[in-house]
Amino acid sequence: MEFDFSVCIQDIKKKLILNDQLYGFDKEQNELLQIIKKTTDFGESDSVIILGSRGCGKSMLMESVIKSLSPESHTLVLLNGLIHTNDNLALKSIIQQLQMENLDGTFAQGSYADNISFLLESFRTGNKTASKSIIMVLDKFDMFCSHTNQTLLYNLFDSVQSQQNPMCIIGLTSRIDVIELLEKRVKSRFSHNIMMLKPPSETIQLLERFKHSLTISKHCKVKADVLKNWNNNIDLLISDIRIENLIKDLFKSSNNNTKLNLLIFMALSNISKDKMLTVEDLTNSYTTLFKKDMILVNLLGLSVLEFCLVISICHHSEIYDQEPFNFEMIYDRYSKFASRNSTLLVTKRQVVIKAFERLSVMQLILPVAVIENKNVLREYRLYKCSVKLDKVKTASNIYYRLPPVILQWIDSNII
Repeated sequence: MEFDFSVCIQDIKKKLILNDQLYGFDKEQNELLQIIKKTTDFGESDSVIILGSRGCGKSMLMESVIKSLSPESHTLVLLNGLIHTNDNLALKSIIQQLQMENLDGTFAQGSYADNISFLLESFRTGNKTASKSIIMVLDKFDMFCSHTNQTLLYNLFDSVQSQQNPMCIIGLTSRIDVIELLEKRVKSRFSHNIMMLKPPSETIQLLERFKHSLTISKHCKVKADVLKNWNNNIDLLISDIRIENLIKDLFKSSNNNTKLNLLIFMALSNISKDKMLTVEDLTNSYTTLFKKDMILVNLLGLSVLEFCLVISICHHSEIYDQEPFNFEMIYDRYSKFASRNSTLLVTKRQVVIKAFERLSVMQLILPVAVIENKNVLREYRLYKCSVKLDKVKTASNIYYRLPPVILQWIDSNII
């Protein structure tokens, strides 16, 4: 009997795209909820900084907690250090999001001094019982620390300490030394609530996240027998030693959700609606995504001129037994080939130098000297080849529309 698993596949892919389900941070979620509820329910202002590496779930944690609150209990203000690059921009955004410009539209367009005075005066008129709570989220918090004199941070944290309008400030950052970036006067007004979101420290934790991401919940609109078959298959996958080894390899390169989600999404995209996920699907996707031959990828990304230079370098290394070379030697070899075989490949010297330097940037050739000698002209700096001729031959067979004369040249090192 065949089952249609298309609903299961689409449900998991939708969850991965939305990326709005928090897993493994229940303790931190409850802790943040209590801090915010002190502000929304009891009018006690507070501040907290959430630390964690990129992609670990800081924004998701904050959003999940705010979603659980009643919309009428607070006003949300969102700031981002990448967008609000100075205090004036941030201040205008705060006034607009709090809809204070309705009182007098000129304030949102006024000077920084006018705007900050207006904002602080508005906070002073508030009180615990009558005023609506403000939740202010500062994403990329470390970038706000680089603003001149940290004036905005100082005034916001001072408002929190003054117990005026109920306010909770939440900072999100990936910099672990963010407290040291604060000036003394700002640091003294910060509540020193710091939450650290730690990524999985063991393979078993990443394996549990893997299972959680692939398991279909009972709330999904799918037939009971389809749901049972899908989840049973996931349990079998998790118990397979090959999947455990695959997750171990993945854990060595990355312990956050980004690569894991990418692996699952690609594996699901490659199966048909009547098939369940298999070990082979996951293994093939993992190989495609994370086990690429980067030298081959780099070779296929070269221009025809750069590819010709790589051939010249490989020929030179084979003839002279891997001896170091400089640009002049390679340019001479390339020029002989270009002039004898195709006028289209004759290129200006300066262009060839740039192409040669790009090979160095891509580490297809490596400098012999660890410390660069500035007295030596760039044309005479010595390099060694890091690519084998066999690899170049493999790349040439895949390279799109490589001229036949170059394909013939690879097999001949006489020139």
